[in-house]
Amino acid sequence: MLIKDVFSYALGSIKRRKVRKGLSILGVTIGIAAIISIVSLSSGFQSLVNSQFEQGFSSDTLIVTTQSISFADTESDFQLYINDTEVIRNVEYVNQSTAILQRKCVIQLGEQEYILSVFGVDYNIYSKIFEKTFVANFGKIPTSPNDNSVIIGTRVNDPWKNGSFLTSINGQLKITYTTRSGLELKNKTYTAKIDAILNEIGGTNIGGPVDVGVYIPLETAKEFFETDEVETIIVQLNDSDDQIILQASEKIEAAFGNQIQVITPKSVLEAISSIIQTIELFVSAITAISLIVAGVGIMNTMLTSLMERIREIGILKALGMQKRTVLTVFLNEALIIGLLGSTFGIITGSALALSIDQLGLLENFSTGTYNTVLSEISIKPVFDFSLFVYAFIFGILISVIFGLYPAWRAARMDPVEALRHE
Repeated sequence: MLIKDVFSYALGSIKRRKVRKGLSILGVTIGIAAIISIVSLSSGFQSLVNSQFEQGFSSDTLIVTTQSISFADTESDFQLYINDTEVIRNVEYVNQSTAILQRKCVIQLGEQEYILSVFGVDYNIYSKIFEKTFVANFGKIPTSPNDNSVIIGTRVNDPWKNGSFLTSINGQLKITYTTRSGLELKNKTYTAKIDAILNEIGGTNIGGPVDVGVYIPLETAKEFFETDEVETIIVQLNDSDDQIILQASEKIEAAFGNQIQVITPKSVLEAISSIIQTIELFVSAITAISLIVAGVGIMNTMLTSLMERIREIGILKALGMQKRTVLTVFLNEALIIGLLGSTFGIITGSALALSIDQLGLLENFSTGTYNTVLSEISIKPVFDFSLFVYAFIFGILISVIFGLYPAWRAARMDPVEALRHE
């Protein structure tokens, strides 16, 4: 029997049982679509993280912090202070450094109130370290700021990203910081004048400017928050060579008795990539289980089909059809199911990923009159041709593997016993 005839016969069998076989194809389609959409979106998220990271955090920049970056480490009670930047500047290879004094405050713009992070920074040094992102879109970043100077991110001014601006240059912004002494709450408030509104940055920026950030002079922050303790100091080196970064990191840690952590851009990026890849692998494994379930469905469908076609198989074998031909016919049915399911799955998964190419993370968390604004992240799926190839092959393999047993049973069937079957 010619291969063309075998394929045609198998296709005819599927057409006669459209609903049953269609459900088997649907199972494969769902599994492949899930893999395509999840992996492509994960790749898109990885690409977004890389681009945002490279845009806002130069390879010659380090983060010095008291916070632990390892689950195995215990938190240190060691404190960093604003003046510790002088210690760091004396370390070899260090070009400049600046402390960041960060607190959560209530920000009032007109009638709108938000709970946002207020960053006390040295405008001059901070703008040099983050020269690509700490850039004014409106106004100008002052070199000698007044005590009431403030710079805001673009989403603070336009939280809904629709051109509904809440303020403008030289507008006023009210900052309220709440502390407590025992059971007594104390509110400190002052009004600042907006000197600049930053360009849109997008996403998140470790240690650097963000679209929902509020920036005040470091000395003002020190006085307003009544502390010179900081958790983070940003350091810029005079070279981005890996060996120099390593040596500078070790020297900075040694300068503080190894009580602090020095985070390098490479280590952060590797950690983030590792987490994303682990999540992607885990989720892909879960979606692969759906394909195995679909394979069990294919086996069940073909076994049911086999029971219905016992006499048909008996007649074919009585007419001289060989075992391998019967085996090939049934395997072709499984192959066609896999081909159709994989094809539809790739199309469906790609369409699904493209329809979720933007995740809006603009939410309002209400606590009385307070709202928190989060930045918007746009994730676009990244499609790799090899992903389509692997998914296509995987869908076909699952279908054929689970179709082997029904095909083997059909091939081994005795023609006399088959013809006696009612």
